Amino acid sequence: MQQFFIAIILILGLGCWWLYSENQTLTFNNMQLEVAIKQQEDAIESIREAYEKQGDSLNGMINKNAQIEAEKNRYMDIFKRHDLNKLAIAKPGLLESKVNKGTKNVFDTIEKDSRELDSLDDPSSDINPNN
Repeated sequence: MQQFFIAIILILGLGCWWLYSENQTLTFNNMQLEVAIKQQEDAIESIREAYEKQGDSLNGMINKNAQIEAEKNRYMDIFKRHDLNKLAIAKPGLLESKVNKGTKNVFDTIEKDSRELDSLDDPSSDINPNN
C-alpha cells in the first residue's frame, strides 16, 4: 500500500511539474502576443493618422483646383466676350502694347525661376536668384 501511495504521489508530482511548465510556456506566449497586439495597434493608429492627413491634403488640393478652375473659367469668359482679332485690327497699338507687356512679364518670370532652380542645383554657385 505504501508503494501505491508513493506511485500516486510521484504521478501527481510529475503531472504538476508538466502543468507548471505548460503554464510557463503559455504565459510567455501570452506576453509575446500582447506585445504583437500593441505593435499592431500602433501601426493601425499611424496608418489612420496618415490616412486623415492624406484626406486633408486631398481636400485642400480639391479646393485649390476648384479655385483654379473658377479663375480659368473667368479668363475664358473674357476671351469669349471679346473678339481679339477684331480689336487687333481696329486698335493695333492698344492690343500690341498689352501683349508685349504680358509677354515680357512671362519671360522675366521664367528667367527668374530658371535662375532660382539653377542656384538650387549648384549650391556652390554665387548666383543670386534676386538678380
